[in-house]
Amino acid sequence: MRTLDVDDVNDVDAMNGLEDGARGGTGPDLLADPGWRVPPVPEEVPEGTMAWLRARVARFSSGEAHVRRRALAIGALGAFGAFDGPDVNAEVLRDAARIRTQELLSAPGTVEVMARVARVVPAEVLAASLGLPVTADTAGLVGDVARAYHAHGETIPAADRALTRLVADCGGTWDEATAARIGLLVQAYDATAGLIGNAAYLALTGTGTGTAAGTGTGTGSEAGTGTAAGTGTGTGTAAGTAAGTGTGHAPEPPPEPSADLAADRLDQALRTDPPVRGTLRAPVDGGDPVRVGLVTPDGSLAFGAGAHACPGQAHARALAAGVLDALLARGCRLVRPDIAYEPSVNLRAPAALEVVCG
Repeated sequence: MRTLDVDDVNDVDAMNGLEDGARGGTGPDLLADPGWRVPPVPEEVPEGTMAWLRARVARFSSGEAHVRRRALAIGALGAFGAFDGPDVNAEVLRDAARIRTQELLSAPGTVEVMARVARVVPAEVLAASLGLPVTADTAGLVGDVARAYHAHGETIPAADRALTRLVADCGGTWDEATAARIGLLVQAYDATAGLIGNAAYLALTGTGTGTAAGTGTGTGSEAGTGTAAGTGTGTGTAAGTAAGTGTGHAPEPPPEPSADLAADRLDQALRTDPPVRGTLRAPVDGGDPVRVGLVTPDGSLAFGAGAHACPGQAHARALAAGVLDALLARGCRLVRPDIAYEPSVNLRAPAALEVVCG
């Protein structure tokens, strides 16, 4: 899920390349340290604003409020809407993502995967699983809110309007249950797109991503979240070495390939080119926030750790796998193998992936 929270740290330039730790020498153990918490946000804020959403979701909460709000998000992932049952069936999500991707890939000519697929399919399929009506505007509304999710202190009218429409789609009640569902969509938006993009690049080229994986950008989440939050795929010696260099450990060899190529590529991306690069923590007794890197040689922190670990890992992987299934089944080919990445401090995602199919 989306975590552009590193923008809240004053010295952003100093954090570039710190995938294996945080400013001041802190490391991943800090994620489970009770002496640290996610940087707090104002609680007494009006409805109808992005500040209200931040003040009501688990992502920016601590203590009892976080436990309560996280439970609402987990419940929403498992029980709402079109995919009934105690838990969302990962295969149902994967099939839904595959079918929707096949529809989008049927357009003649080239298809730009990031804008037309990776940022559309997860939002639509997840929204349906959460019981929201899905329209042609759904992904755009989620995107408008996601772009302002971490813009603390700023007023962004387009995001406030989009949030109001999403609240209406959830039934019109401005409460924590509504915030939980919208928060899942928003946190899934960038991270799942990055996961799909990084994994698709690997699947369609059969090569590594190069040394850029070690110094690129990325975004994070609750450490991710329910479907879109954070998974990715990556492969290649150069990418693996870059990730390994950050921690001082040699990268682990990849496992033997399985019959599920999409799952293999997702696993590779999580190890070598995950979309979410870091998250913030602040001392509970006050002080400046620090960045904790989430890139490791084995991908073990791709979905975060501790109380804020992504609750929707299976959902994210299922959505991304469904998109990859369709790309592979349609015989899609990259138009340009050389790609650029999003200019983000914390999100590692291709800016564009143009493909032709068939």
